[in-house]
Amino acid sequence: MLVLTMAVILTACGGNNGDSSTGSSDVKLTMWHWKVAFDPGFKAVADAFKAKTGITVVTQAFTPDDAYRQKLTGAASAGDMPDLYAYWAGPLEGAFDGKALEMGPELEKDAEWKNGFLPSALQGVTVSQANLDTWAADEKSSDWKKERKVGQIYGVPLDVGAFYTIYGNAKLLKEAGLEAKAPATIEDWIDTMNKVKEKSDVPGLVFSAKTFTLYENWFMNFVDYMKNGEESFTNFMNHDEKLSDPNHIHAIKIIEDLAKSGNILPGSVSLDIDPADQAFAQGKATYDIGGTFTYASLVAMGMNPDDIISFRVPAYADSKVPDAKVTPFPLVQMVVTQGGKHQKEALEFVKYLTSEEGQILYANGAFDLPAVKINDTSKLNGSLQAMAGSLSSESNWWSENSAISGKIGQPEWQTFHADMQKVILGNMTAAEAAEDFDKAAAAEKAKAQK
Repeated sequence: MLVLTMAVILTACGGNNGDSSTGSSDVKLTMWHWKVAFDPGFKAVADAFKAKTGITVVTQAFTPDDAYRQKLTGAASAGDMPDLYAYWAGPLEGAFDGKALEMGPELEKDAEWKNGFLPSALQGVTVSQANLDTWAADEKSSDWKKERKVGQIYGVPLDVGAFYTIYGNAKLLKEAGLEAKAPATIEDWIDTMNKVKEKSDVPGLVFSAKTFTLYENWFMNFVDYMKNGEESFTNFMNHDEKLSDPNHIHAIKIIEDLAKSGNILPGSVSLDIDPADQAFAQGKATYDIGGTFTYASLVAMGMNPDDIISFRVPAYADSKVPDAKVTPFPLVQMVVTQGGKHQKEALEFVKYLTSEEGQILYANGAFDLPAVKINDTSKLNGSLQAMAGSLSSESNWWSENSAISGKIGQPEWQTFHADMQKVILGNMTAAEAAEDFDKAAAAEKAKAQK
């Protein structure tokens, strides 16, 4: 459980708990973001912040993603930025070559604020030497970017997340006479799908089988790691072991078995992520493959939170690392505009938003996992507690070896994905797909060794 031992985060003297009035009741801050599902969370924090300080925060959401990027880019060029804004998390992301406030000094002045963040969350937005080396070698990187320093931070993390999350429809499970809970193993999970299918004829699973790397990188690679352990999983990713090997054939065999039993929603091979989530929210499948971030989308799509259960992807019964946890990474960061008219008040709001009190308000309103340490996770709603329980704030083998698990994006995995679609449609067997992948993997390995 993401239960941690820090004392109550952020103090009044730093403006973090908002108990002291700023006397700025005439100040109105403008905050931009693109996450419509998160707006109730932002508004809950804004209401509490106004009650404490008198400062008004007006949130404005702009969608879709590309339109939001274009709006911010245009505002940065025109010098017409909002007081603060949300952006995709990452070192210098959304900094617009100096339009964002460098928050490193503010964090150093307020140790409680800095120490309140999950280490992996803050690390994910902090400039590293590796970042500097990459920018130095990139002709497209600006001079401003190349002149940054290790340790600089231009936005603080708002939330964290991870893949490897399964969502279940509690209503369908109960109607089938089953308990709405996380299965102990993959075998139990499949058995549950079969029982619901027999009772109500609802397929067991939907996911975006159209999106390359979703199944592979949100489910399959972690399951293989749990099943086989570090050494065998590494060998598989490096193509020293084959997909057709008994230890790894499960990666495609489970797809064949689910498809043959009618437990993959028809049409999944043509569904993007949002339509797949929408199908699940409409009760067209019992389970959905997603990430911690999917929860907010399901609620925004009209699904009753009481009908949602979530759990980390289950492991096979004979797995070597069945209780593996994943380390969350930051998804969204909050940025304060450098030199804005209300820079001081905007920073004060960001500190409150990323305090324990503010993050609990935000998380429950947005159905999003906090980026700070929460002493009492019982204050989070039940689904957030369940998701938090599958994550670890400590570094582990999985988080330290992303270069291995990240090989999913290489060309041979495109072959895997195309063949997986054929298996779902009944046009290829799992054995044929495994043989095809092994040939592609061997060719890529030989190419790399030249």
